[in-house]
Amino acid sequence: MTTLGAILRRRREANEWSLADIATASGISVGHLSEVERGRKDISTDRLVPLARALETTVGELYLELGRELGAGEPLNAVAWEADPRVQLRRMSEGLDPDSLRTVARFTTFLAMNDSPRKRPIGFLR
Repeated sequence: MTTLGAILRRRREANEWSLADIATASGISVGHLSEVERGRKDISTDRLVPLARALETTVGELYLELGRELGAGEPLNAVAWEADPRVQLRRMSEGLDPDSLRTVARFTTFLAMNDSPRKRPIGFLR
């Protein structure tokens, strides 16, 4: 909450916009925006979307910056999914440690063993 508020404030100040400028453009009160920037209040997604627009950015960019500041590192290169599920699995499992890879293998085996052709009905039983 504090980190996101700091990111919002930094973005606003970098463009030399006042609290009132951004609050008015996003439909949020000046007081609420101030509390969010100081980390005293949380902001809902419904309010974050127009706020991001007012800051001339996207919610995705804000979350990407938040992730970096929280230590997530750089995002993986966006690569289109392969049509072959085996290639997808190979690509996604390259960075896994042996224990995680073993867990994926066990889960895959579990899914394969429990894959039955019959479909269960969805809804309430009578």
